[in-house]
Amino acid sequence: MKATFLSRSRTAAGFTLIEVLIVLGIMGIFMLVSYPSIMNTMAARNLDNSTREIQTFMQQTKLRAVDTKIIHRVRFYLADEGYWAYEMERLQMDGTWVRADGAPRKVIPNRLNVTISLPPSGADHIVIFSPVGAFVNFVANQNSIVLQSPKVDRPGQMDERVLSLFMGGSIHYAKRKST
Repeated sequence: MKATFLSRSRTAAGFTLIEVLIVLGIMGIFMLVSYPSIMNTMAARNLDNSTREIQTFMQQTKLRAVDTKIIHRVRFYLADEGYWAYEMERLQMDGTWVRADGAPRKVIPNRLNVTISLPPSGADHIVIFSPVGAFVNFVANQNSIVLQSPKVDRPGQMDERVLSLFMGGSIHYAKRKST
């Protein structure tokens, strides 16, 4: 009777320390191998999110111009701290621009390389939307914003996101490889 009790308790004991260590070692090797891919995917997602945030903000500005029947603009400027910022402004009756009510100031993360090719207004770059939603200050070769992430580093991977603006007010989002 004692022999059967001991054999039952040994089989029901679970995993040995060696088995647990082997499984943990295999999991560690898997994580070590997949870490660069995970980081690359996260960098690509951050790039997508930042670009989509700018696109959404410009669409909100256009819709506010149409809704209020007042000319609005998005002003991109290089902040004193060295990063790009942008905000929504509306045209007042006296011809001056003021920050639109309830519109937050947004920032493009420093970790991204930014190329803004929009019509300049002094040191700033601006996109003006009319009360019908058209891109008022459209210039054929000054109608894009390009964000590039140096952390998206796979060969052949599309590491740039491009927002192209068109005269009618539409905003096109595209991915491309840096040149």
